[in-house]
Amino acid sequence: MTDSRETAKGVAAVFVTMNRSEIAAICLARLEAQTLRPEKVFVIDNASTDSTRAMLCQAGAGSGGWLETITLEENLGNAGGMKIAMDAAFSSGSRAVWILDDDSWPEPEALARLLSPELPESAVRSCKVVDLATGELSWPLQVPDGNGWKLLEGKDPLPEGEVIRIRRSWLGALIPQAVYSAVGPVEGRLFLRGEDEDYPRRIEQCGFPVFMITASVLHHPPAGRMNHWEIGGRLITLESGLSGDKLYYRLRNAWWMVRRDRGLLEAGLVAGFHGLALWRWESSASWLPVWWEAARDAFGNRLGRRRQGKVAPSRREGSQ
Repeated sequence: MTDSRETAKGVAAVFVTMNRSEIAAICLARLEAQTLRPEKVFVIDNASTDSTRAMLCQAGAGSGGWLETITLEENLGNAGGMKIAMDAAFSSGSRAVWILDDDSWPEPEALARLLSPELPESAVRSCKVVDLATGELSWPLQVPDGNGWKLLEGKDPLPEGEVIRIRRSWLGALIPQAVYSAVGPVEGRLFLRGEDEDYPRRIEQCGFPVFMITASVLHHPPAGRMNHWEIGGRLITLESGLSGDKLYYRLRNAWWMVRRDRGLLEAGLVAGFHGLALWRWESSASWLPVWWEAARDAFGNRLGRRRQGKVAPSRREGSQ
């Protein structure tokens, strides 16, 4: 690949895909079109059975080593795939890793804008992630509010400024090598659904600041409608209409993280509040067996793929 554009030396972009050949190809095209391109791209093919493997093979053959595909023979979920991608990128000498999904498509100047402000070397930089159709935030984020944090959603305006402090970020985040060394690898056993909340929690626990660069724009489909309920001094948040695998992983992973970070009692309280919230929000009790299964595995410290049923593909989960 011959190109006169500048390269962001030491920066690798990473994403995981599964059975979404056309979507992954668009993501690669968006990365190729960056005015300041990542030096390397690592893509995990999560045991695809469609044309994804052939597409990535063809793209890699013409990339001059710019694209490296790692093909898995077993679906390890987005968490397992991202662990392998980040490990590979940092092992190859990358200074920072840019976290993407196959359906997260950066605007042409996204990486250049992300790298432009002067920030501490160990700070995490993040894109502004918005819905392509509306320009609204793709999912909630938290910004400083006095001594705490304020939740912003959808149409809510961001604080003014090119660089704003936010609480946590994953999609669109640029993770420096110093952060990776301190935080460690991704917990691949979380598999998917809510797995993207774990690494930002651990970054926060290690004391690294996170900044959004508002001019660095990444498009991603929005989350479903979110339900919020403040109960017992805790904000319970769940997407509407979750069921089956989606609900199982969302609950299990959330409770496992709380159990690890804040103990068994707190995790039990959160699980109970989630149950009350589901009873309040759902029209039937079909969620109850899934809630029980998620609780059994979260409190039994069992991660990995769900033991019963298959992961049903969806817009969000098909890439995982």
